[in-house]
Amino acid sequence: MDDKELIRKVKNSFKAKKSRAEVLQGFQKRGYKLAYADALMRKANRPKKITITLAIILIVFISLTFSAYTMFSGNQKMQLSNPLTGFTITGNTIAHQQPSEPQVSSQPTTTNQIPKTVDYDQIDITPDFISFLLNEIGAWELHKNPLTFQKPIINFKIDDKNFYSEIDGKIKTFEGLSDSSDLQFNTNKKDIIDAVMSNTPDQIFKQSVTEGKTQIELMASEPELFAKGYLKLYNSLK
Repeated sequence: MDDKELIRKVKNSFKAKKSRAEVLQGFQKRGYKLAYADALMRKANRPKKITITLAIILIVFISLTFSAYTMFSGNQKMQLSNPLTGFTITGNTIAHQQPSEPQVSSQPTTTNQIPKTVDYDQIDITPDFISFLLNEIGAWELHKNPLTFQKPIINFKIDDKNFYSEIDGKIKTFEGLSDSSDLQFNTNKKDIIDAVMSNTPDQIFKQSVTEGKTQIELMASEPELFAKGYLKLYNSLK
């Protein structure tokens, strides 16, 4: 019987929960020298030890890389303009607060001024709405996967309109849906407008999630979400 076959048998013996002494006794009964049997058992154990060692090194490396990346990523909340600045909600309509200006009697009145009140349906959701809201709910804290360097991507389905945002120090939002998104918000236009209009957008959006008006659909695996820093954002909304 060659060495490879004997090593295989030793491995099978260990899998069968036989002790080292029992395996050595088996070799002795077959006339093998103890030194030779001991060498075979060391070879049988070597791959397992190497695997365990490599796994420990990999875990330590990932932990150090992740800690260093999150510590020095330096993301800060951005100062984004609210796309609904100057509007206030009154009932089922939105009132626009125009800045007061001195009236000059010699100038004719303009006819293209923004109406003082508009319906929700007259507000057009644009990428600026999504970027502003994500910034307010804490998405600016997301970062690239420290191993793959892939950016966090979030989809928004708002009634019949779709958007996706990429976060990498800045929040950039585009129309459409991304096949590479990490999670997706399925929501409605009114709740988006209410959140953006509020002094506390994060609380209004969280309320929409709590009431089931907005659903969070996880698209990526849990390790991927963790690596990009989604845990804090997800917990804050849930």
